[in-house]
Amino acid sequence: MICLGLASAAAAATPVQLVLSQSAAFSILGHSCGGIQEQAYATGFAPDGYPVGEVYMQTRCGGSGRGGGYKTTTYSAWATVTWDWFGNTRGFSKLEGAAEVSPTFSAEDAHGDRVYNLETRAFLEAGSPPLQVPAAPTGVTAEASSIEVGEEEALRFTVSWTPAAETAGLITSSTVTATPIGSAAPVLTTTISGPGSSAVIQPLQRHTKYRITVTNSDAEGVSELSSPIEANSSGSEPPPPAGEVCEQNSGTIKLSPGITEAPHVQSITITGKLKGCDGPAEPTEGTYVAHLTTTEEVTCLALGSLSLEPTTTSVSFAVKWSPKSAGSSHGTFLMPLTESGGSLEGALEGGPFPLPQKIFAASLAESFTGGPTCGVPPTKGKAKPVKSGTFTTSAVEIGS
Repeated sequence: MICLGLASAAAAATPVQLVLSQSAAFSILGHSCGGIQEQAYATGFAPDGYPVGEVYMQTRCGGSGRGGGYKTTTYSAWATVTWDWFGNTRGFSKLEGAAEVSPTFSAEDAHGDRVYNLETRAFLEAGSPPLQVPAAPTGVTAEASSIEVGEEEALRFTVSWTPAAETAGLITSSTVTATPIGSAAPVLTTTISGPGSSAVIQPLQRHTKYRITVTNSDAEGVSELSSPIEANSSGSEPPPPAGEVCEQNSGTIKLSPGITEAPHVQSITITGKLKGCDGPAEPTEGTYVAHLTTTEEVTCLALGSLSLEPTTTSVSFAVKWSPKSAGSSHGTFLMPLTESGGSLEGALEGGPFPLPQKIFAASLAESFTGGPTCGVPPTKGKAKPVKSGTFTTSAVEIGS
């Protein structure tokens, strides 16, 4: 479905530089040593209207695999790229051989959208582009479960779906709606941020059938509803309680040495608090500290993209539970380093969990001080590194 509309005023007034996302570049080269350098060239507009171009990318790796040793290996390739109207990588594929490009190319479509090259950089000036919302998600499923809330049991659905492949990496949020059938129970809705593909919706009314739909949103709009499915909240026997669920999770992020345009491996310290914990275990809340590190050197580009490859690795994770009698736990903790969403996962054991338990939160939102201007040259003085931020997640599930 194609909807005509205006791009944002900011997009219309300011040229957007067109680059291949670093995650896409890495998937082609298979290497990233100090980052992947790019030369981008716009070549026009695709039959579906989107800006297209060719990108040359390369990275140089030393004998030790990260710039050391006496020998340097250069990995390079060309790719053909399709961008959306906000400069995000919509699609790409590797080219066999070199592309024929013009560093002075310029073209304009019937909607006043213009692409042009300045030497080895490509730019987009959006006029009134033919915005296209994502296709409706498919493969929607809903699984009912229950958790203990005091002396009561609360019923919920875990809803999963499959976003359209073409725009899966561009999804900024998804909304799930559960409408009761033949019942006066309230309509339930929940929205998760980022490109996640599952969400928890609650509380359900017992012995009630619900009609469930999902929509996906990206920068160009909201998809149509998924094909509705129907699911029962419970049968005559409620399912056994799921694991522990902590409804609130938030905290701070510290980076060292801090993110700039110069590539560096970042040491990450996460300090967080879990609240509203309930389930078969004893804790009601917990405080934790997690140490992570990036899997490679990163720059400001990392804050605006969600890589298909893991961007961080766990160093340590320790939780102190309340009440004190619950003790403490340790394990692994993973979340991406980006302002583009994602999810949280890991594992822990010890304290109230004698056996290893998985932890998971379906959606994640991070915000960094100076993140939006990272990589933008300051009018005065020297650019400050991005060193601190905050985060929140959806409910954290703890269970084997």
